[in-house]
Amino acid sequence: MVQSNVANEYSPITGFVFIFNLIVGAGALTIPHSFVQTGLLYGSVLLALLAVTSYITATFVVECIAGVHALKTLEKAKSEENVKSSFRVSDHTKEKRSESPGLNHDEAVPLLVESKEEGSTAAHLDGKNCIFDISDKTELAQLAQRLFNRQGLHAFSACVVIYLYGDLAIYAVAVPKSLREMICPRPSRESVWVCYGSLDSYQVYQIFVIAFAVIFGAFAMGDVQKTKLMQLITTIIRHTSFGLMIVLAIIGIIQHQGRSLKQVLAYEDPTEISTFLGVCIYSFMCHHSIPGLVAPIANKKKVRKVLLGAFLAVFIVYIILCGTAAFRFTPEEIHDVYTLNFLDHHTPRIEAYFLNLFPVFTLSANFPLIAITLRENLMSLFQERTLGTSTAVEGDCGVDAPSRASGKRYYYGLAALIPPVLIAFFTEDVALLVGITGAYAGLGIQWIVPTCLVFALRQQLDQVKLSQAGAFLMENSDVNPQAPLSTHNPFSSPFHHKAWVYSVLALSIVFLVLITVIRLI
Repeated sequence: MVQSNVANEYSPITGFVFIFNLIVGAGALTIPHSFVQTGLLYGSVLLALLAVTSYITATFVVECIAGVHALKTLEKAKSEENVKSSFRVSDHTKEKRSESPGLNHDEAVPLLVESKEEGSTAAHLDGKNCIFDISDKTELAQLAQRLFNRQGLHAFSACVVIYLYGDLAIYAVAVPKSLREMICPRPSRESVWVCYGSLDSYQVYQIFVIAFAVIFGAFAMGDVQKTKLMQLITTIIRHTSFGLMIVLAIIGIIQHQGRSLKQVLAYEDPTEISTFLGVCIYSFMCHHSIPGLVAPIANKKKVRKVLLGAFLAVFIVYIILCGTAAFRFTPEEIHDVYTLNFLDHHTPRIEAYFLNLFPVFTLSANFPLIAITLRENLMSLFQERTLGTSTAVEGDCGVDAPSRASGKRYYYGLAALIPPVLIAFFTEDVALLVGITGAYAGLGIQWIVPTCLVFALRQQLDQVKLSQAGAFLMENSDVNPQAPLSTHNPFSSPFHHKAWVYSVLALSIVFLVLITVIRLI
């Protein structure tokens, strides 16, 4: 994708909206239930811990995007110098150079490019030549291809595919199921009941699955920017829904319908910690889509603030939502989908319908973002396997005609869309999917993969010796000679010490063991 196109850029505020919307997905609807079941003290501590850790690993992803850009910029400069010194700059050589990472490609290709202007090898930041840049959309799959060995790449591929397909399947079930419950209320606990004429509840559900796939699957063939209006509208609905649930819970507390402070503090259930961890990991997930969301932000210097603001806002919303739920509802009566609680407690009809449709609004807006992310990663992974190396991938895509590149987008878009829709069409039970997606694949994508990526990146940058490489770049490339060259990564994580990397990996192992042991008991 050509990120230099101003029309495809958006403001930091819009970037904040995109990231906030992506994080507050299906997990936000289930986290109050798990929080109340776990207990106020355990829940608050774990929620804060997971929020901080997820933010740390999000900054790792941004650092890796910029770092891989620097590595490929230096490789390109060295390659160009070798060509110059050999006096073999033929038409064939020039074509190969145009295929190397450093030139803009077709809009449909999410591959690494080296600058906003064709032919330049370094970005410009604060009047300096900077080899670190995040202006170009570099998917997690491309980062893994550049930084992981073959075994690491295979593990990453399995993790990301399981998570994203599982995520889409959950969404493809939850939205049609919510709509079905609205127009065809469940008369009893039976799994199937008569709705309209010869149509039973399961057939109505399948009709909604098809309609959902057709309507929102179309967005999976486009770009993230094309969902901007949908995201902004959903943000308003989302904030209204959260505010309404919080206000209704507070009203119930004031009317003495909930629990006292003593009762809330006295309740705790450590056996629910594993479930709460899985839900929390799922509730802070955005790492798989960070590359596509930060690249179009116009002011790159504010990316750190955008990320911090989004995670802080999400944590505040979650802690208020869960805290009011803990005082308003008992562990025995709270529903697993939080919006359903307000259908049973004398909520006005309009507010009740609005809250019941909240999952539809939330998940429908997130579905295209996840589908686009899966499409781009599938495209990158399969092209790498077919052509052998990432450079070959870029060269092949760079010479594609627009129609052929557009065709690839549709093929991979369908590959991302069809499997989860088929799963949703044939089953309504996603309990197993939620467990695997949140607790295992989710932990891998959110914590383990970013941490391993940044560890590998820092090792490679240390081997390159940036100060010497920077001098070489100034002598042998087309950077502005009048501007100083910065070899400092302005997008590096604030958590740069090795202790943070080891701490996150250790915490990941502890949580994996804890989740597995508690589930087996």
